[in-house]
Amino acid sequence: MKDPSGAGVERGDMLPCGLVRLDRDGVVQAANVTLARWLGVAQPDELHGRGVTTLYPQAGRLMWHTYVQPMLAAQGEVEEVSMLLQRRDGTVVDVLLNARRDEVDGGVLVVFMRIKERRRLEYQLLAIKRVAEEAPGMLFQLRRSPQPELGLAFTYVTEGVRPLFGVTPAQALADARALWDAVHPEDLAQLMEAVAQSAASMRPWRLEYRVMLDGHEQWRETHASPHGEPDGTVLWHGYAQDITGRREMEHHHHEREAAERASQAKSAFLARMSHELRTPLNGILGFARLMRTQGAPLDADQRRKLGYIEAAGDSLLHLVNEVLELSRIEAGHTSIHVQPTQVDPVVRQAMRLVEPLAVSRHVGIVPPVQQGWWAMADDNRLLQVLLNLLSNAIKYGPRGGAVTVDLRSEGGRVVIAVQDEGPGLSEAQQTQLFQPFNRLGAERTGVEGVGLGLVITRGLVELMGGELQLRSRPGLGACFQVTLQPVPGAEDEPQGHDPWTPTGAGALDALEPAPGHTEATVPPAPDRVREVLYVEDNRVNAILMASVFEDRPDFHLTVAETGAEALERARTLQPDALLLDMHLPDMDGLALLAALRRLPHLARVPAAVVSADAMPADIERALAAGFAAYWTKPLDIGRLMAELTVLVAGAPARGDAPPAA
Repeated sequence: MKDPSGAGVERGDMLPCGLVRLDRDGVVQAANVTLARWLGVAQPDELHGRGVTTLYPQAGRLMWHTYVQPMLAAQGEVEEVSMLLQRRDGTVVDVLLNARRDEVDGGVLVVFMRIKERRRLEYQLLAIKRVAEEAPGMLFQLRRSPQPELGLAFTYVTEGVRPLFGVTPAQALADARALWDAVHPEDLAQLMEAVAQSAASMRPWRLEYRVMLDGHEQWRETHASPHGEPDGTVLWHGYAQDITGRREMEHHHHEREAAERASQAKSAFLARMSHELRTPLNGILGFARLMRTQGAPLDADQRRKLGYIEAAGDSLLHLVNEVLELSRIEAGHTSIHVQPTQVDPVVRQAMRLVEPLAVSRHVGIVPPVQQGWWAMADDNRLLQVLLNLLSNAIKYGPRGGAVTVDLRSEGGRVVIAVQDEGPGLSEAQQTQLFQPFNRLGAERTGVEGVGLGLVITRGLVELMGGELQLRSRPGLGACFQVTLQPVPGAEDEPQGHDPWTPTGAGALDALEPAPGHTEATVPPAPDRVREVLYVEDNRVNAILMASVFEDRPDFHLTVAETGAEALERARTLQPDALLLDMHLPDMDGLALLAALRRLPHLARVPAAVVSADAMPADIERALAAGFAAYWTKPLDIGRLMAELTVLVAGAPARGDAPPAA
């Protein structure tokens, strides 16, 4: 520029706005490149010496003389005046004019902003502001002064500060401590340390911390990146958000994982406990029952004492089974197959099974009048439920009394009711009814039990989608009701009417066998002695099994204590059946079976598990691996020998080659 007074304009050549410097008479002294380009001239110097009104069309000149010039004279400045600039080719440019008069020399600096460009910038700023204000969190700029005594100050915060920290933007900008006061006292030092470390390293920081709002604890997360200024100031541009929901989800997830680990540990412990108890029980009960059937006859006193041993063993076994059943229900591992089920045959079977107990206490069982009811249930689990309710009604009712069973429909659902004539239960007792191991004082009656039966019963009923309810008053007995879901589409009435004749104790023999019941068939006598290989590392259980086979001349038993010994013996024995324990010193039963199957002459020999592992998963795993049967300790010796006889009767003849692969 020729005129030194235009130096400031020259430095504005890179700005996106037009600049012009006028003297006090309105003559152009300097202009920048942007204005020259808008006016269609090659160089800003071409504008030097022209009157300012030559830059405008007629309307613009009028606006300059009647408004801009008088305002400059009166106030020294003009803002946001809409004007037109006239290009060399006669076209016009819409601009906004801002001007300020120099009080020293009377000159004027004029700034033109193209309206189109201004609107674009305004739109961008508006969009940025909208994003900042509507973002689900708080955007902020935090400043740390080089003077330590000045501390930290917010220079920018969005409206998100209100819900996050309970303060207004104005409060946070006025004093950062208004925001820090919301941070949990135990977390504030950690927050300040994160900021200090970020300032020292000039690295971004991130922190999850708690705040207290209206007495409630919530979680926040903040991310911020530092920027250093030449004077030592540190500016952080950051974002804070509410993560309370996420932390709660993570907490619940960790709780679920901990509960699952605890459940798995509990299941493993119970499975191990069951195994360790069943193993000695197998010897106790097995030898007690053998003494009744083998050897010299027993006198009355010996039989009575032997009965005590068996009763004690059976009670312990019952306790083990109930604890395992309850743990499976609580863990959700109980196998339930709910399907349309005809209810009255299950009721009939349950009544038949408890008849010996009813006879021993001279209790009559009054059956339901109607039959033909169908409901959604698992017939095996329903039988288990009814056996518990009926046996309780018989045991806790008076000798010579009666138990009444009723079948009916209520609200479309099938109800099975078991009414006894016992002492009944008070309201206080009923509130404690389903507490594990709480017998409600029944432990003083002499009736055996551990207080788990009803807990298990209710769990099974609920797993079938039903309800177990009690109606009782002291002195009027107790009525337990099992309510089951109806079969979809079934009519709300029994399918058929075939009244049962009410019967008393001992009169249930007339009831027909349950569906599917068949008499046991005895296989034909073998033409030779069958060889059985039994692998068992517990010496007492091995001796028990050997004693069982002493009365069976049609079988020969060989015992091995380890997997390696079993493989060695199997190479020369050519057994007709394999009985394997699942826990051996050198391998488990599944691995041993796989090794035995690799011997050609044993590829098709039937194998059965003899184990104290009684968990359903153990049984399913063994059957899936190729075992034909699974016998749980303590062994039912009669069942074992009967099933073994059937097993070997259907086995291939010795020397059969394995099936082609």
